[in-house]
Amino acid sequence: MFTDVSHYAIDTSEYINRRNMLSAKVGANTAVILFAGHAPVASLDESYPFLANRTFYYFCGIEQEDSVLILTKEGEKDLFTPHLYIYPREPEKEKWTGKRLSTEEASQISGIKDVRVLEQLKSDIDDIISRGMIIAWDESDNSHARAHLEHELAKTDRFDSATDISGSVTLLRVIKSPAEVDAIRTAIRVTEECLEVLEQNLRPGMRECEATAILEGEMIKRGSLFQSFSTIAAGGENTLCLHYPTPKALIPDGAMLQIDTGARAGGYCSDISRAYAVNGKRDSRQQALFDLICECKKTALSAIHPGATIESVNNETRKTAAAGLRELGVISKSEPDALAVCKNYYWHNTLHHMGLDVHDVCDREMVFVPGMVFAVEPGIYIPEWGFGFRVEDDVYLAEDGAKYLSHPQS
Repeated sequence: MFTDVSHYAIDTSEYINRRNMLSAKVGANTAVILFAGHAPVASLDESYPFLANRTFYYFCGIEQEDSVLILTKEGEKDLFTPHLYIYPREPEKEKWTGKRLSTEEASQISGIKDVRVLEQLKSDIDDIISRGMIIAWDESDNSHARAHLEHELAKTDRFDSATDISGSVTLLRVIKSPAEVDAIRTAIRVTEECLEVLEQNLRPGMRECEATAILEGEMIKRGSLFQSFSTIAAGGENTLCLHYPTPKALIPDGAMLQIDTGARAGGYCSDISRAYAVNGKRDSRQQALFDLICECKKTALSAIHPGATIESVNNETRKTAAAGLRELGVISKSEPDALAVCKNYYWHNTLHHMGLDVHDVCDREMVFVPGMVFAVEPGIYIPEWGFGFRVEDDVYLAEDGAKYLSHPQS
């Protein structure tokens, strides 16, 4: 299988619908201002790869530095009037940095007719302020551009009236449309194809970074130039570091390899973790732990239903983990509080929301409703055994419970 996502894109109608849904949550005489952001500098004249602020992207689909989206709602209008600001085409600069979007291309992607050059932004914001409009922004955005706007607004008498829309945005982003679920499912398919290639090339003595190179190389071949996050490849005792950052070690015969990885499609993430015996055969302890984690995943999936919460799923899954660890002798059968001791081995949450961000925006106290997408990742780590791992799959919450989007490891 070879799934090419080089040109995978969400339909323009999605962005229009999202702007309309946000408009219903915002009062009259309001201007919502959202920033794409700028790639941070790595060193001297080298920058890190650019990825637009995901809330900005959610409402327009534009992946270009320093772009700005302004949504104005004036008078008796029910819907926003959107204005998009981008850099103009500059052939000399584009010789160095690549082709910029034309106003026509940006309009086609975003569904916004009024696309302006960035030079006009300052005067337009000044006009918005002078007309007494309420400024709204996403306070979770830590970009320099938003900080600058906040600084400038503080010089006026309008600062105290500025409002934060991040809560309203979260309520929209946690519920995925069918198009979003299709994008996530496509990203998962790419990830699973790449994992198959890795599994065919596993061998004792390979380096952890070789596993990373195989996975990310296969993703790039398929058009996923930006992964959901930096791939984690940890062998042996390194599996006891959750976000292991330095995959340099040789993986010895008989060791487990923890993989945590995910491709993107149309900007949407996948997140899959696998635990492989590098020689192709788990020993008795490795198999026992793998079986227990799979039981934890079954418990988690049963606990994920409309009305549940992150905490309720964690509680149920940890009960299964504690009982299993007692059976394995990791927790003494005479221990009066196995659930408390279980925390020494069950280190992280069982699930998280997933979407445009791999750990997508959410309210952790939020009650689950149909349309949410989760990465479910029970993990148990046993320092006494010298290893541990998680097995992670992605699910969609339907009216009648959680449904796999990925194919579980066996």
